[in-house]
Amino acid sequence: MIQRRFAKPTSGCSRPSGLRRIGVAAAGLAAALALLPGASQAAVEFVTGVGDCFKVDTQNDNQRLSVLAGENRVFEVWGDGIDVNPAVRVTSVGNPADELVRARIIRRHNGVENLLRGCRIAKGSVEVEVDSPAHAGATRIRTLHFRMPAGDESSLAMHVGTHPVPVWTFRRVTQTPPECLTKNVGTVVQDLNNSRLVITLPPGAASDTSNCTLRIETQVAPAERQQFDVWGAFNYTLQVPALLNLASGSNTAGTATFSKQINFDGNAALIRRISATNTSTMRIATPNPNRADTLTLRVNAPPATNAFTQACICRNQTTGTTINANDNFQCEIRLSQQPPAGGQLLSFEVQDRLCVAAGAPSVSYSPASGLGSYTAPATGTFHQVALRAGNGSTSAGTPCASRTSPVSHTLKFWVGARGAESGPGFTQCQIGIQIP
Repeated sequence: MIQRRFAKPTSGCSRPSGLRRIGVAAAGLAAALALLPGASQAAVEFVTGVGDCFKVDTQNDNQRLSVLAGENRVFEVWGDGIDVNPAVRVTSVGNPADELVRARIIRRHNGVENLLRGCRIAKGSVEVEVDSPAHAGATRIRTLHFRMPAGDESSLAMHVGTHPVPVWTFRRVTQTPPECLTKNVGTVVQDLNNSRLVITLPPGAASDTSNCTLRIETQVAPAERQQFDVWGAFNYTLQVPALLNLASGSNTAGTATFSKQINFDGNAALIRRISATNTSTMRIATPNPNRADTLTLRVNAPPATNAFTQACICRNQTTGTTINANDNFQCEIRLSQQPPAGGQLLSFEVQDRLCVAAGAPSVSYSPASGLGSYTAPATGTFHQVALRAGNGSTSAGTPCASRTSPVSHTLKFWVGARGAESGPGFTQCQIGIQIP
């Protein structure tokens, strides 16, 4: 730090005016600057961000200043005397040898001013703004030439790089409340290296009006890491179907690495109304439209045949899913369609055939096979299959129920005849049998 001292005025003498004090300070500072090492060498020395002390490029590092293609890329070039005759011109080095890269000096700072600025560097500097086409498809190598006090020029090597190619992926999907869209019957699957999201709607989705928030999280990052010395935040261009709305996060690249999380809210009402397979392409692009990537959103409509709209629930009206031995319980079934006049066959299977029995004449069950059936009447889409918990032993000789902790049993249901244990026509649930 350079300290200035002023003589204390004697009696009868007036105090120096403000202009005089500034002049004395400037003269003293100028004298001090003249004694600084290298002060007589008029040349470009280093580059920083505007008002930033961090050097992003120096003349002796054998590296070109790297600038991301686009408009209004601003940086500060430092060097003794660079501010005296502020002018800059651009020349091409190699291909493409065009005039699409432009540079201009928008502000200058002398050494006195810079010594009082944040970095407190006693050198002149100029703020430079570079413009180039954001849609550039090739790196342009350029040299900036700055006019110096003696009439000669000092150069700064620079290259203007293209926007990195983005890689866009799905991260995860969150349903709030849980399973509000899929009802534990439909599915949400990410595949093809997380470039495709497949939503399979559950039966009866079109008539579902319950509240549902579908948050879809995506991540965009450059295919190759490129660190630029000078860059600027930019907006990705997004093209997404009406099924999605931009939610938290944004399409603005906020860091020099351009990695960004972009979230969407799925429009549950629109998605639920899809009646045929719907495939949409989502596109994201940098300011260079050729530097882009896509994601696929596919929504599979519910099956046309009758199916379960949610997982079965078996419980006793008093004790819930933990059932006392010898007590009745009901398995609640919700179908996507009302059964026809003749009813809809429902088949079921009990994990251990000896631990459950029929709970009403309408239910057919065989303890020899563990298989049963129930014909749902044409009275609506909600039905109950009445069963009774046993108190004997399993086919393996272990107890069906316990006094210390409930014994778990699985029940499986099918729309129609017993078949594959998958798809919208299959569901399963559990009970626990205890000895009270």
